[in-house]
Amino acid sequence: MELEKNIILQIKSKLTSLSKSEKKLGEYILSHAVETVNDNTSELAKKAGVSPATVVRFCRSIGLSGFSQLKIRLYADASGGLDREIYTDITPNEDIAMIADKLALRFNQSITQTANLLETSCIEKITAMVDKSPAIYVYGIGASHVAAEDFTHKFSRIGKPVVHTLDHHLLGSSLINASKDCMFVAISNSGETNEAIKLTQIAKQNGLFTVGITQKRDSTLASIVDAPLIHHGGEAVLLRSAATTSLAAQLFTIDVLYFAYVAKHYHEIMGRLKNSKINIQTFFRKENN
Repeated sequence: MELEKNIILQIKSKLTSLSKSEKKLGEYILSHAVETVNDNTSELAKKAGVSPATVVRFCRSIGLSGFSQLKIRLYADASGGLDREIYTDITPNEDIAMIADKLALRFNQSITQTANLLETSCIEKITAMVDKSPAIYVYGIGASHVAAEDFTHKFSRIGKPVVHTLDHHLLGSSLINASKDCMFVAISNSGETNEAIKLTQIAKQNGLFTVGITQKRDSTLASIVDAPLIHHGGEAVLLRSAATTSLAAQLFTIDVLYFAYVAKHYHEIMGRLKNSKINIQTFFRKENN
């Protein structure tokens, strides 16, 4: 699945509907795509023989937020993909719009690639086990802890008992004493987090069904769990925006798993959520009176 339509094709498809000055600019860009990436608005306007305002209008006419996004799209297409320079977090005194566009591009790519990586059969296998499990144990540390919290929040709200703590010693004890019908979910971006691996080994030794959410298919975690869910990881860069995009990919993976389960029990779960909302609102309304 492609992230976005090729920007060159996008410009070509819009040419006939553009104003005379915008069409002139579009034709210039089509002939000087690589050069345009290095221009600012005024430089491009001067070279194309149009006004700076025309550059702004042109970008909007072809469905972009602004010139910064146009340059990113041109750069990506010209390099045959998302160029390494586009993947840097920021540059000194960088324009805010460019920062936002870079991050949006990274997030969009991460979610799209994760959607392509997730295996339907694996999701179905996990949702079937969620049905059977009297309790779900989940663990994640660092940024993965945020994903573990999200997992806990989502499944707890629909009536599934979820045990989650950062204390791996306590969680290990809980896994040792858990019913064999329970399941354990380990979340680790690298798939090599020591605590996540040790807890998974404890869970497996005690007969629990194990799930691993990680970006690396060849990681230790992915190799030992019953059901590995592989997500896009992002490229390592200095300011750790890759950690942010990998977290987004983890959250997306959990969303897919959650909504797949909800879809199987739609009417029952919708009833629970509605009843829960009414009772919580009533309880706190009374408390505040």
